[in-house]
Amino acid sequence: MSRSRSPRTLSRASGARPAPVTRGLLVRLGLYWGSLFVLAVGSCTLTFWILATTTGAFNIAAQELFFIRAVGLIALGLGAAGIFFIVGALRRVTLPIREMMESAERIAHGDYSAHVREQGPRELRSLARSFNHMAEQLKNNDAARRTLIGNIANELRTPLTMLQENIEGLLDGNFARDDAHLNLILGETIRLSHLVEEMRMLALAESGGLILQRTETALNALVRDTVALYHRNASARNVALHAIVPEQILAANVDAARIQQVIGNLIEDALRSNLKSDIRVELSKTIPLDKNAPAFAQIEIAYRAAVIAPERLRGYFDQFYQRDENRETKSENGIGLAIAKLLVNAHGGDISIASDARRGTLVKFTLPMMETGD
Repeated sequence: MSRSRSPRTLSRASGARPAPVTRGLLVRLGLYWGSLFVLAVGSCTLTFWILATTTGAFNIAAQELFFIRAVGLIALGLGAAGIFFIVGALRRVTLPIREMMESAERIAHGDYSAHVREQGPRELRSLARSFNHMAEQLKNNDAARRTLIGNIANELRTPLTMLQENIEGLLDGNFARDDAHLNLILGETIRLSHLVEEMRMLALAESGGLILQRTETALNALVRDTVALYHRNASARNVALHAIVPEQILAANVDAARIQQVIGNLIEDALRSNLKSDIRVELSKTIPLDKNAPAFAQIEIAYRAAVIAPERLRGYFDQFYQRDENRETKSENGIGLAIAKLLVNAHGGDISIASDARRGTLVKFTLPMMETGD
């Protein structure tokens, strides 16, 4: 048993590195402390000169006293200039920090449009860029959250409305209390339950809380068995569904049920297209260019349908992505495809889609293989 972590979480963890101390910061610190030291030297030198000229306690010639006074005045002037520089530099630091604190307060109250100017030392300019990037990401995440809530409400509204209308019709006597209406209510209940389960799995996969029951699995049998489960659905649409697997056993340390779910979701998405050909599900082995790198098993779902536009391909596996107008079921929410992507990534694989008029639509994903003796 292993707990998968979201790829986003992993990327954030690997990218969180402490900022190095730059040379400019060390130079400024040196100037600050040097100015204070020169100011202290000048003050001490002038104090010594005053004592020597007023008390006569020290047997020092007038020429030497003049030299001591000159050194003290120069050191005092340099120190004062250094202090003036320190005050100016602190002002250049405190103003951007104050502006950043005010913007952070606005963001805390939900105003994600708050940005700060890139000003001050190089480190603060870099911090301001990171702050603005964070604000932009929070703004995008908030918009995505609002869209997600709206889409979830819209997806739940349809089965709930159907249930309410049918139950009210049965209670009011408008519908006959027969098996046909009861089966309709049962079907909508199953659909609602399936949708809620998909949302729960999607939340677990994105948060890294999905537990994978990994075992050594022969992908050949897994592909054949999964395709067999969808033969009936394909036949109902007058579509042939083929499984092509190699003679060599391709084994992987995966959660068999989750990978079967990935293949099933991709087949269901293909069946919802206006198919112009049969569906081919093919298992193969990919050999990496680096001999020391592990081999991958590749599962490809290929079919011919209307070509998917490039701008739609970029968000094809996103949550609640609106399928194109050529889909038979235009209300398809795309949760199954988002789940497929997250499950493949959780297993250490990758998923992609390509579509053109010559080759048709190809959806393929990879899984790290286990080394087996041939």
